[in-house]
Amino acid sequence: MIILTQFFGYRLGGVIVVPVLAVYTCKNFFMLPLFLAGFIIAYLGLRYLQKNTMIYGREELVATLLLGSVLPVIGLFFMKGVGYDLTDVVFFGSILPGLAAYNYSRIKPEYRMHDIMASVGIFVGLLAAAWVLVTPSISESIGYLTPPILFSSTSDLAVMKNAVVDIQPVPAMIDRFSAFVLFMVSLVLSEFVRKSTGIRVGVVSMAILAIFSLENRWFFLLYFVNLFVSYFGIVMIQKATLVYGRNLIGLGACISLMLTVPFIFLFPVSRGLSVFFLGLIAGLNAYNLHVTAPAERKLFIPLQIALLAPLIALAAALGEGQPQGLFHEFGTFQLLIVVLGAAISIAFVKYNWVSRPLDEHVWNASLFSEEDE
Repeated sequence: MIILTQFFGYRLGGVIVVPVLAVYTCKNFFMLPLFLAGFIIAYLGLRYLQKNTMIYGREELVATLLLGSVLPVIGLFFMKGVGYDLTDVVFFGSILPGLAAYNYSRIKPEYRMHDIMASVGIFVGLLAAAWVLVTPSISESIGYLTPPILFSSTSDLAVMKNAVVDIQPVPAMIDRFSAFVLFMVSLVLSEFVRKSTGIRVGVVSMAILAIFSLENRWFFLLYFVNLFVSYFGIVMIQKATLVYGRNLIGLGACISLMLTVPFIFLFPVSRGLSVFFLGLIAGLNAYNLHVTAPAERKLFIPLQIALLAPLIALAAALGEGQPQGLFHEFGTFQLLIVVLGAAISIAFVKYNWVSRPLDEHVWNASLFSEEDE
């Protein structure tokens, strides 16, 4: 995908959309039509907003993400009345439909069909690869080496091909609707940080990390290790190859996902899909760290911790901490730690923040200003 993006300029719905959608589809066949419904709703909603409002740029992205996530969830909530179990849907709160719709809207009309065909081709190729690899023989040989994802009993593809490993799935720590609420809060907080500081700290990545941290304390450490290693990998490869733009997003995700494989053998991790997403968000945020202005990079981690702290508290209130989680029980002492962590992070940012000059002051100091005339 990086090669196609680098040499042909394809957006492919966003660097991570196609491979993540392929994994989701193998896990639950209903995910593909759900994604398509969210994509159509998000794209049509964005077109309406573009014609009838003055939003542009980042506001378009946020609006599309909301449209792609909120409306399908509302629709599925009402579908519960006809026998569909809402908690079985693992796609809730996903930003993929909105992200794909936004990227599609940014493509010139004459190139859209080529981009769609390339995306479909990659998607079909990944599904074909999964079909070949998910077999009973491969399941017996390597299915037990790591926490199962496509070999799990919750994988529709594994069930269809009788390739399920005998490992009991770990129960969910938080229900899907609560996770969706957490994602929306994370989106609002991250956008507030971006507007206040200009630093992108991840749209919903801190919400995902909050859930994972309460599930397993090692996820908290692994995220930051992956983040820094992926960041330095991006820096070195970018200098050596001059790869740039969206390709660096995919590069960061690839480095981080490759790092998760040895970590699975070193640390006690029981959820394969959680490790997969941990690698993704660490790689994506490694790119965000890379594009942050050098003078402001030291603020990136404190800002993420300042966001993560209240999200951990909210996740603990909505879900149930696990024995191996960061906070098995969430009481006054744990709340004090969370508040203290957020306060120290915010204080560090405020102390090291250099305010940008107001546009009015810049104009008054400009040679083009007519203030003195």
